[in-house]
Amino acid sequence: MIAEAKKNNKTPCGNNSAEDSAGKMPASRMPTVQRGSVLVIGGGIAGMQAALDCANSGFKVHLVEQQPAIGGNMARLDKTFPTNDCAMCMLSPKLVEVGRHLNIDIISYADVEKIEGQAGDFNVTVKKHARFVDEELCNGCGDCAEACPVHMKDLFNGELAERKAIYRLYPQAIPNVFTIDKRELPPPCRATCPAGVNAQGYVALIAKGKFLEALDVVRERMPFAGTCGRICHHPCENNCNRAQIDAAVSVRNLKRFVADYEHDKLLKGESIERPPSERVKPEKHDYTEKIAIIGGGPAGLACAYDLALKGYTPTIFEASQELGGMMRSGIPAYRLPRDYLDFEIKLLLNEGIEVRTGKALGRDMQLADLKTQGYKSVFIAMGAALARKIPLEGRESKGVLYGMDFLREVNAGGKPPLGKNVIVIGGGNVAMDVARSALRVSPDSNVSLYCLESGPEMPAHEWEIKEAIDEGVRMNPSWGPSEVVSKNDQAVALELTRCTRVFNEEGKFAPQFDATQKQTVKVDTIILAVGQACDLSSIENALTCERGVIKSDPLTLQTSRDGIFAGGDIVLGPASLVEAVAQGHRAAESIHRYLRGQDIAADREPVERPTEFAGMPQQGIWSNAQRHDMPQASADTRTRGFVEIDSGYTEEMAIAEASRCLNCGGCSVCRECVRVCKTHAINHDMQDKQLSLNVGAVIYAGGYDVFDARRKSEYGFGRFPNV
Repeated sequence: MIAEAKKNNKTPCGNNSAEDSAGKMPASRMPTVQRGSVLVIGGGIAGMQAALDCANSGFKVHLVEQQPAIGGNMARLDKTFPTNDCAMCMLSPKLVEVGRHLNIDIISYADVEKIEGQAGDFNVTVKKHARFVDEELCNGCGDCAEACPVHMKDLFNGELAERKAIYRLYPQAIPNVFTIDKRELPPPCRATCPAGVNAQGYVALIAKGKFLEALDVVRERMPFAGTCGRICHHPCENNCNRAQIDAAVSVRNLKRFVADYEHDKLLKGESIERPPSERVKPEKHDYTEKIAIIGGGPAGLACAYDLALKGYTPTIFEASQELGGMMRSGIPAYRLPRDYLDFEIKLLLNEGIEVRTGKALGRDMQLADLKTQGYKSVFIAMGAALARKIPLEGRESKGVLYGMDFLREVNAGGKPPLGKNVIVIGGGNVAMDVARSALRVSPDSNVSLYCLESGPEMPAHEWEIKEAIDEGVRMNPSWGPSEVVSKNDQAVALELTRCTRVFNEEGKFAPQFDATQKQTVKVDTIILAVGQACDLSSIENALTCERGVIKSDPLTLQTSRDGIFAGGDIVLGPASLVEAVAQGHRAAESIHRYLRGQDIAADREPVERPTEFAGMPQQGIWSNAQRHDMPQASADTRTRGFVEIDSGYTEEMAIAEASRCLNCGGCSVCRECVRVCKTHAINHDMQDKQLSLNVGAVIYAGGYDVFDARRKSEYGFGRFPNV
């Protein structure tokens, strides 16, 4: 193309030529200083030599290379043909010369996207990919790679070796800068977590025995690490790519392990010093605005914690005498020990959160009062603590209880008399907790569960159903209660009708029954556990409510009143711990922006989690070990009380289980590299850049790619291990 430029009587830079009438430039006019510019595409040996020739002729050269370093395929070779000389011995002087040449601008880890114009005047668009390492600050020391827990196949070495997720292409690489390998799509575990917990990050650290560092990663988005590790419904595991091989990585149990690891060390008085980290406690400001949070459940606590880390001193108003919300009143102790819940709540309060228990909205204070008391913003997170009632004849009889009320009494230490025959109505997780708690409160009782749904339709988690059956709960799907039979106002029997369909063709709840199939069962106690509802009596006249919940903006959680936000179950309806925590995070960010006079909606994380995420790596390094199930007490012993039934992983089990991770996302964003980098060169928020160049000539030296042998299946590549 340089020759083409000369045909058009232009220098490569686009200026008029100084050639004589014979078309040749006089020797005295040969360029000796930088003039114009040339684009060289490809940083292999051919591109490097072309760049040197042009640069030595006085032209500014932009050398664009797709890989993070120049050198091309020759840098991958051991010897060169036909002389059998050492490839790197021949290449190294060229690398150094190109790297030091003042006329050569190396643009590595980049693609040429578009070339427009004509010879002598080309406009070039170059996309420079984010390497997440500042090229000006990185000194190539390699401390980051030492700390990185993620191993990957080294494509540069033909997948015959390993490298880390943060890597240098080869030891003599120019530029001598590290690059972080991140996939375009997030790993499924992180993408499907409502709270955005970086599962791959903490799992990768656990695999390397860095337990406290892993806990720091968990707490970036989940302040209740151990609680969530016990009761989360783990959507992360439902989409884990490892399930395509054998079984999903036990993400939830690993989260619990690192939280228990810290807790056990604290109980023993052992040191829990970890390397300094900026991940969990960023620098605090000293904000003076008063913030009220109504409800001390997971959403309210998460919001208060985030605000405290930012430098506020929020006040939680809780109706009961203890914090925790549904974590305390709705989750039985055999799943979540109360002393452990107290421990995690105390960790949050230590950050500077004021608490006022026994303060119920509508009973002890009004929403309008908070404004007059100087609270600049309010977050309502009262949860869904009421039991949902159904139209059932005889439900007011003695012996008919409601699931939430029953759990609240039992979890507070009560033992309501149940009698010999206990019937639980409902097919969800609350119904399973009620039935299993009834077995523990009254070990001599016969506990049976009836629900409208067929077995596969039951909304309770599969493992909850299995554990209930193992403990002795008798499951009776496809039956609905029609009447409570009472004697002297005491329930003595329950009439049930066969349910033939729960949902209509549109998926809406529309049960149908077969009146010819009925049964009557003897009862001493009936516990209705068919759902939860929100108590809106104290706020329905102050805020816009619809369908039994407060209406708030999904993106910001702003209600119909300025400065008042609402989230958690009172907005979503009955939801999970991890969804409530996600709402707490969102509310804290909105309140912070509101108080600082910023746009509360601009550039917010979308409400919907990604639906596309990284698939299984084509090649990877992982353990062949089978999934490690959570050790449990035997079914015949665990119903004797409310002692926790899961005993937790050992260190060896945790490391082995974490090693099963496929590292689908490449870099796990655990930020260990950030911790060890002394020059502060690593920036995980770095974005791709688009460069615009104006050049007079373009030289293409793109080299070659290795043939994809999977296209010739007859040779067995990808099918046979020795090909």
